[in-house]
Amino acid sequence: MNKGKFLLITLAGMLAVSCATDNVDKQGDSVSLDASHAKIVNTSVDAQGGKLLLYVDAESVAQLEAAQGSVNTGVSDFDAIAAEIGAISVKQVFSMAVDGEAKRAAGLDRWFSVQFPESADADVVAEKFATSNVVKRVQFATLVHAPEVKATPAQPVFATRADEAQPYFNDPYLPMQWHYTNTGNKELFPTAVAGADINAVPAWELSKGNRDVIVAIMDEGVDYTHEDLKDNMLANEAELNGQPGVDDDGNGFVDDVYGFNFVLDKDGEYLGALSWTDEGDSGHGTHVAGTVAAVNNNGIGVSGVAGGSGNGDGVRMISTQIFAGEGGNDVESTAKAAVYAADRGACILQCSWGLPAGSVPNDNTFRTGAWSVQYDAFMYFVKKKNHPALDGGLIVFAAGNEGNSSASYPGAYNDFIAVTATAADGLPAYYTNYGNGCNIAAPGGEYYTNQYYHFVDTGCVLSTLPKEYSDTGYGYMQGTSMACPHVSGIAALALSYAQDMGKCYSVKEFQTLLLTAVNNLDSQLNDEVERVNPMSLEYYAMDTYYKKMGTGSIDAFRAMMAVRGTRCVPVVAGEENVIKISSLYGDGNTKLSKLEDIIIPDDVRARLGIRNETIFGDEFIFECDNTGAGVVTLLLIAGGDTVGSGQTIGGMRIELEVGLVAREGNQNLTDSNIGGWL
Repeated sequence: MNKGKFLLITLAGMLAVSCATDNVDKQGDSVSLDASHAKIVNTSVDAQGGKLLLYVDAESVAQLEAAQGSVNTGVSDFDAIAAEIGAISVKQVFSMAVDGEAKRAAGLDRWFSVQFPESADADVVAEKFATSNVVKRVQFATLVHAPEVKATPAQPVFATRADEAQPYFNDPYLPMQWHYTNTGNKELFPTAVAGADINAVPAWELSKGNRDVIVAIMDEGVDYTHEDLKDNMLANEAELNGQPGVDDDGNGFVDDVYGFNFVLDKDGEYLGALSWTDEGDSGHGTHVAGTVAAVNNNGIGVSGVAGGSGNGDGVRMISTQIFAGEGGNDVESTAKAAVYAADRGACILQCSWGLPAGSVPNDNTFRTGAWSVQYDAFMYFVKKKNHPALDGGLIVFAAGNEGNSSASYPGAYNDFIAVTATAADGLPAYYTNYGNGCNIAAPGGEYYTNQYYHFVDTGCVLSTLPKEYSDTGYGYMQGTSMACPHVSGIAALALSYAQDMGKCYSVKEFQTLLLTAVNNLDSQLNDEVERVNPMSLEYYAMDTYYKKMGTGSIDAFRAMMAVRGTRCVPVVAGEENVIKISSLYGDGNTKLSKLEDIIIPDDVRARLGIRNETIFGDEFIFECDNTGAGVVTLLLIAGGDTVGSGQTIGGMRIELEVGLVAREGNQNLTDSNIGGWL
């Protein structure tokens, strides 16, 4: 099994080489580079030939923009260089057709792409443009390579019989999606541990999605005709009902019905139409999309985290395609895709890709170096308000699959969320990156291999695939690529609930909400806990990952409780639990007069297996048989032992909601360094 479910981008360096007072190019022409060489922010290694990206001064934008692709812009020193190198075109990178004012305020109008013959020496061309007074930054169009991934097709399954236990939704593959609800079924997967999941079912009881939430899938193309995805794809009605080959809505993109294909062909033109069947495609984008929002409760296939109830209420998705088969792409295309997503109304950008860990040394280099055009585009997305419950956009990245001790960029950048991966036992997957830049963990799955090298794929994440790659239209993949859409889906679900509750968050507040909606992972990450690497069959200890997987394992129910404003309390499945009520309010020492009663809904009682509950003073004592979560209500009396009424002077009855989150004991150990569960 190939460990790579991640971008592989070769970079020889991010920073410009040392300045020189004089340099002789391969043609023998002398180019002065005193101050101008510092304008070149990266190298030509692994870059698109025949192209440069130029960031120009604000005063020259109007002339360059008015030239509309011509090399005769009217900017004298710029035009002289363009003529000298045989430039083919000069085009503005970002379309100003939608929200042009906002783009100009963000400086996006200052980015231009120069096309020139591929036979020309790109380094020489860069040096020449660096001498122009109007050019402030020169960036080679570093290539982005398609991920190498492998999908295992899922076998056919059939709907559960009426006399059998029904899952929450009627999607027949849902019982096999352990990453949503893990019962510890060893027949499904040999190392499964109950509760090693995202706690989806109790979250779905509060919200199943909302059509106003739009998630952009920046990946391979999404199969928008897939039976389990098509009803949750956002259609551009003007293009859908318009004329083929015409930009019917005037947004600068032709035929962008369900998104746009930003993959470059060999001549540097954009392909336009979405595609998921190019030779070499893996179905990666379709798989990711299914985790975010496959249609729920439609009697077919899988469930999505925010896919609705089958009544047209799931979140919607668009495809901003940056990979197609073995075709190359470059940094300009990924930047255009992020801006397009913002302009199409997306409030979450789902990115299961990244650069090799360590290739970008720090945030400053990402912001001003080889990826500066991408950084500007991402920040435009972050600042664009497209949903009533969020004042900007949320960007979620995979942390990387190299087993490296830091997250990969762009996810490692401090304004974006980077997601690490856990397996069906709740422990870090063997391939996951960890350490600096990693923010939160989610199920990414892992193949299991026994001593006879027998692969079991059901420990991977099950989701949608184009039928070109799977007869059933469903299959398994593993990777931080698969963990990432769990976080994006939970974010979409929490935003849906926030909208229902009439709440609004800043991006930073919402990031905080997500990163603290977690279960304790570090309590298990010590040298006494070992697991087997399924590739090498070697044992290794978990202490390597201690405090390095992010804040913990994301929990959808906890995220919903955070939106609701309800305190969550961890309890241990299979044991007697004692909750001291006074610890849940005030400074933990304040006393209410009496704990009168506990209201436990029937579905919560059944799901958690709550029994033998007792009230003793201000303590709620009960046994809990199962992992899961649910809301109970504590009835308290403030100011007396009885409630005041009629001729009686008494206290006031108050209700305190508490979310119970039950996990097995080894997932709920108190770690003195982190204070137990987060």
